Amino acid sequence: MKIKLPAFLLKKGTKIIIKPKPIDQQPELTKQEQTVIDDDISRELKKNSSDALIESLKGPDPFIRALSAEVLGKLREKNAVETLIVALKDPSKYVKEKAAIALGLIGDKKAIPYLIEALEDTSEEVRVTVAGVLGHLRDKMAVPALIKILKDPSPIARMKAAISLGIIKSPKAIRPLFEATKDENELVRKYACEALGNIGKPAIPALLLAMKDEKVRTHVAQVLLKVR
Repeated sequence: MKIKLPAFLLKKGTKIIIKPKPIDQQPELTKQEQTVIDDDISRELKKNSSDALIESLKGPDPFIRALSAEVLGKLREKNAVETLIVALKDPSKYVKEKAAIALGLIGDKKAIPYLIEALEDTSEEVRVTVAGVLGHLRDKMAVPALIKILKDPSPIARMKAAISLGIIKSPKAIRPLFEATKDENELVRKYACEALGNIGKPAIPALLLAMKDEKVRTHVAQVLLKVR
């Protein structure tokens, strides 16, 4: 921006002093206001670490909520289970993912029904994460819901469901996993075969039947050789 000065200001020896307008200065706090702030800080610093993390999980910042959930999981904080269950319905998908992983690490079985419910989440990432966590928890209660996920629109979710069903090793999953060996996605077919192999001897007839399909014959042959 150009500023044109009047002629009389251009005379030699003329001093021009520019006083900029101050930029939004912070108002000085009263002694009472400063005391309140200091008391709040002292109260926060005295909190138990677990309580502080749980409270942060209820805060307004989704980044802090997600981070708090992750730390609670790593610390295996059983006191946080109820709050983490609530976090499975958080507005942020990242918080929901971290909450699911944390519940898996803590390993409290009472979280399983809520994790099963979370398999219906609209976020693909959440469904994928929860499907993996349910396999980690190895509870047969999750089998029907995981079987349902074998038909999920997301191939990654279908793959995770197959892997988890293989970890849980329920014979009830044999027929659905056999059907998954015909999936349009190659990785889903592969992990369905491996899941049948993990189930073991009860799944041998299904594996032999799957061998008739050229698309999975090699996978099935490798799996059959590992069955115990």
